[in-house]
Amino acid sequence: MTLTILFLIVAILYSTIGLGGGSTYIALMFLWHVPIETLPTLALLCNLSVVSINLLRYTKKSFPTTTLLPLISTSIPMAYMGGQMSLSTTGFQGLLGVVLLFSGLSMSIGKHFQLTHDSWTWVHSMVIGSVLGFIAGCVGIGGGIFLIPILHAYRMGTPSEIAQVTSGFIFCNSLAGLMGHASIFPQISWLTYGSLNIAVILGAIIGTQLHLRILKRQQVRWITIFLIEFVAFRMLWLTWSNY
Repeated sequence: MTLTILFLIVAILYSTIGLGGGSTYIALMFLWHVPIETLPTLALLCNLSVVSINLLRYTKKSFPTTTLLPLISTSIPMAYMGGQMSLSTTGFQGLLGVVLLFSGLSMSIGKHFQLTHDSWTWVHSMVIGSVLGFIAGCVGIGGGIFLIPILHAYRMGTPSEIAQVTSGFIFCNSLAGLMGHASIFPQISWLTYGSLNIAVILGAIIGTQLHLRILKRQQVRWITIFLIEFVAFRMLWLTWSNY
């Protein structure tokens, strides 16, 4: 029950800025000892639910497809390939630890770098899409937590436009990653998934209405960074201990 409530809160917070919350779902499930081989699939399923609701919120707006399409042209196949990667438990822990470590860093320092929109090219889009798509498929995050600070640094649009691009990016990567992870589906506890998915759907609906009018963004951001970094160091420690 506690994990379900935490998923609800995470979905509320992340949906307000166009993210799915995959990195935090993984961190929480790891702390609650959910079987590690099912973490990416469960996180991607919950991601998909949250960003689907985010995208519905943007149906009446002009969608920035010119920014999104080059990114997903490479991220979709790479997310599928990442989903098919077969890693040992130790290898997965190590990779996920590194990804979470950099996820937290991207949240903490992303806004301190400012580049020009004119310096962004289709090569940037394809390279970034490839790397983030592969990571998304491997470990079960949509890649949005890395993409948002990059798009802000290059001034690729207003916060609302960047949130739209990020939601579309996460949706495509999560779907492709899930196709790659299809063999894991029989191992999932669908009762557990059902309760977590209902929680994130409700959270996303609430989050799209709240827009964090009550909660302070900076407080939420640093709490999230602390949680992600704590789990990252714990996973890296476990990986090092196993060698």
